Amino acid sequence: MVWRIGKWALGAIVVAAVGLLGFMAFARRDHKVELIVTYAKSPPGAVWRLLTDHAAEPHWLPAFGTVVREADIAGHEVWTHTSPDGSFSATVMTVSAVPGERYERLLLRDNQPRNRSWDGHWVYELRRDGGGTRLRISEYGWTDGFVFFIAQRVLADPDVFLQYYARMIGRALNDPPRIQVVRSH
Repeated sequence: MVWRIGKWALGAIVVAAVGLLGFMAFARRDHKVELIVTYAKSPPGAVWRLLTDHAAEPHWLPAFGTVVREADIAGHEVWTHTSPDGSFSATVMTVSAVPGERYERLLLRDNQPRNRSWDGHWVYELRRDGGGTRLRISEYGWTDGFVFFIAQRVLADPDVFLQYYARMIGRALNDPPRIQVVRSH
């Protein structure tokens, strides 16, 4: 009897594992997140300074313990952001910048371990909104590897970090944001 229950349990585990792997093989790994964030009291210049002064990020963004400027690539700024405990880092390049209006960054994947790879491309668009700023943040991402896939598709929503980022900008400006998630999949 015990042997029969054990075989059924083992069979159920195998079926669940194969099902999860099959789901991962066909599920979308890309995502697009769009937020519209309004800072009622902060002009675009103040928001722009926080978006582009990466060396200062560890002072207002607890997710990063260090942010280090790397050698430029083809005239584009490159920064490596590392978590406070050193367990996570990402190297990001500025693709384009129109001061006070539009900022675009791209994740460089060269040093990522294959089992934890992810990709990101971010566009920040600012415009004056009364006496404040309306910031549109668009993230185009992709995940690979079991841990990142489960973290993003099962345990959390793709927009969690962007909402956190927008709130930390608001805290640094002493201007609580109004956040609207336009798209998150």
